[in-house]
Amino acid sequence: MAGEANAAFAANDGEGERTLPLRRAYLGDYYAGQCAALGWPFGAEMALVCERFRGVFRCSGADGASSADGGGEGGEGMPAEDAVGGEPQTWHYGLLARWWAEFNQPEPAELAFYRGFVERDGQPALDVGCGTGRLLLPLLREGLDVDGCDLSPDMLAHCRQRAAGDGREPRLYQQAVHALDLPRTYRTIFMCGVFGIGGQREQDVEGLRRCYRHLAPDGTLVFSHQLPYANPGQWTSWLPEERGKLPQAWPETGTRRRAADGDELELRYRQVDLDPLDQRLTIQMRALLWRAGRLVAEEEHTLQETLYFRDELLMLLAQAGFAEVAVFGGYADAPATADDTTLVFVARKDG
Repeated sequence: MAGEANAAFAANDGEGERTLPLRRAYLGDYYAGQCAALGWPFGAEMALVCERFRGVFRCSGADGASSADGGGEGGEGMPAEDAVGGEPQTWHYGLLARWWAEFNQPEPAELAFYRGFVERDGQPALDVGCGTGRLLLPLLREGLDVDGCDLSPDMLAHCRQRAAGDGREPRLYQQAVHALDLPRTYRTIFMCGVFGIGGQREQDVEGLRRCYRHLAPDGTLVFSHQLPYANPGQWTSWLPEERGKLPQAWPETGTRRRAADGDELELRYRQVDLDPLDQRLTIQMRALLWRAGRLVAEEEHTLQETLYFRDELLMLLAQAGFAEVAVFGGYADAPATADDTTLVFVARKDG
């Protein structure tokens, strides 16, 4: 059935901010490149045939790597319909993914902390929400056996490209944590600033269950989590008089940095909403691409995050099956105190 790609098509077909202008730009860039490789001319009037498929069963390939579906022993070959909820609302696409790849580097204490767990608690390890490889790639360079998964194909594409520069081909999976279904189990699974991103509580609950399922006996789940009051500006939005000021206006300027190829990327941030009953934060990022002083591209992405306190997470970990959980204050090897705003949870699976 022929028809125009309209807003409804974009909402069903896209990723991240599912708007028609962004889908047109993405598909235009993609098919222009495909046609150029074939020596064909490409134009806006070219007919494009799109098909939609329904998954009924997943099975792994020879090694299960670089698969959108995964499947195999780790996730018990779950059918696609077992995934919980819809698409998580995140902003890790397009220019924002490029920003992450260009500028986000691990803190030395953070990298050492996760390296220590992988070395002590065992390999293979899985970096959940690996993004562009901020932690994954340094660990691979040190000879550790680490796989990665992420919801965003854009982030994974940057990760693969950066890994290829090192002559490496890591096992990367395009999967959300609540739909985790991988071909092997892990001695260590770690998540850095990932839990709660997407804004759907039922997916967070299922994500912990999936992590538990993918751990080998005596395996360890380690993840960092920023508490809701870590950001004073957001914390005041829990008050009714402050929520009335939302959404914030877009700032006229943002953080602007020069990329390796000379392009300049700029990020502008605003808070849109905070629901204290659902403990759900909605924020937006506007990404701008400048070239030779001219604005050549602009994107807007929305991220939702479910906010959790310590004891909520302890209960969710217990429900997922973890019987032994320790909570540390940041990346220091010391128990968390009331002054800590970032906690690290270390949960072990029984043997």
